[in-house]
Amino acid sequence: MALLTSLFTLNPEVEKFSFLNRTNIEMESVYLEEEVIDLKYTYHFTGLLSNEKSDFLKRQILDFFNSPDENIKISADVLAQCYSFIDNLYPTVLEHLEIDDVYSTSYGTVVFDWEKDVDNAFSLEIGAKELGYFIEVNGTDDKQVDSLILDESKNELLQDLSSFLSV
Repeated sequence: MALLTSLFTLNPEVEKFSFLNRTNIEMESVYLEEEVIDLKYTYHFTGLLSNEKSDFLKRQILDFFNSPDENIKISADVLAQCYSFIDNLYPTVLEHLEIDDVYSTSYGTVVFDWEKDVDNAFSLEIGAKELGYFIEVNGTDDKQVDSLILDESKNELLQDLSSFLSV
């Protein structure tokens, strides 16, 4: 049991969860140039900016799932695939994605479009079981990939997306 406890205490997320969920915590404060900084507040919100856009995207996709409009509604499988995809993206990749460029289709998929300009785009379409994407560079189709399974092709997809954004 001691070994299991020591393994969990090495994980900073476990320590953070334990710290935030303790009851009757005496508030620790640090005084810095007459400002009071609540350590619990600071600890809780560390990293908020990096997750803010992914959380916003997830809420938007959840809205597609909960929509009563059949032209917008997505299935639970598509919702899960989209969440999994977003969880695998680096924050720098999310910075290049505009919220308006994530939308659902009338046949129940979700499209993510990264557009540099009219002639340069990376478009990813996520379905219940598979996904596909294409890359257009200088108005010419550079690559088209159909019927991939996210778990099996995640590295290829993320590599292509990173390469597109870095050019």
